[in-house]
Amino acid sequence: MISPTLIPPLPSHVLGPLLSLLGLPAEGGVVFTDQWDGYTADRRALLSALARNKVSNTVFLTGDVHSSWACDVPADAGMYPLSPSLATELVCPSVTSDNIDDVLHVPPRTASVIAEKALQGLNRHVKWVEYDSHGAAVLDVTPSSVRMDWYFLADRTKPDSSARLAKSFRVADGTQRVQEINPA
Repeated sequence: MISPTLIPPLPSHVLGPLLSLLGLPAEGGVVFTDQWDGYTADRRALLSALARNKVSNTVFLTGDVHSSWACDVPADAGMYPLSPSLATELVCPSVTSDNIDDVLHVPPRTASVIAEKALQGLNRHVKWVEYDSHGAAVLDVTPSSVRMDWYFLADRTKPDSSARLAKSFRVADGTQRVQEINPA
């Protein structure tokens, strides 16, 4: 994911020096070295280029984190919403790969719900996260907006599993912010 998640959610001018004292990158600790948190300087350069060049309507589409997300991508996550959103990010879930409840061997929508609420409470730019469900997402791109609909499977082990529409978000032209919508 390109959206930074901060624990604790402090402004970069406070968090950076604190993390430097601990020997960590100023943008936060590295959890997964093959994802954006392992490339903090590159992420910073990319987001700086978006801001410097006044690029709008940037939507990052990501996956391979085995969960579902809808996020604004702020210039400074610790100052959001005062810090402008430079882009948005929509993350689709895994169809069959293990996610948090599978790895922890707990029933879906138990342990993860607490983590989701804590993550969103600490990171106001994370508008939605769902760690447990398997499924897919459908993206609709028009001149006026980008919309993603998340579909969750009833049972990932069954090829004929039913799927239900779980959540829908849209990014209106020029807004740089995700907005939950009621599915039509």
